[in-house]
Amino acid sequence: MRIVYIFGVIAGLAMTGCSYFSFETNLSPEKAEDYFSKANIKVYKNSELRELNYESLGTVEGMSCQLSADEPEATERDARLDAREKAHMRKANGIVYTSCVALENTPVCLTSVSCYARAVYVKED
Repeated sequence: MRIVYIFGVIAGLAMTGCSYFSFETNLSPEKAEDYFSKANIKVYKNSELRELNYESLGTVEGMSCQLSADEPEATERDARLDAREKAHMRKANGIVYTSCVALENTPVCLTSVSCYARAVYVKED
C-alpha cells in the first residue's frame, strides 16, 4: 500500500513539475502566414519557363550577411530565402535563380552571400 502511495506522489509531482513554466513564442499568425506563403514560390529553371505562360516581375537580390565573428557565417541558402521573400513581396509565384556571389571582409560584413534571381508570375491556364 505504501508503494502505491509513493508512486502516486511521484506521478503527481512529475505531472505538475513543469506547470510553473510558460512557453512564449515570437511567431504571430501574420508571420506564420508570411513564412508559408514564401514556401509557395516555386523555383524554376529557364528551360522550364519556355513552355509556360508567365510574366517577368523584375530582378530581385537576396543577401546573407555575417556582421560579427559570433554570428553564423553567411550562407547561400539564407540569401536564396531572402530573394524568395523579395519575390513574394512583388506578388510572384515563381523565381529563377541566376547567380550567387560570396564575398569576405566587406566594409559591413565579415562574410556575405548575394543571390540574384528573376521574380515571375506563372499564369495558370
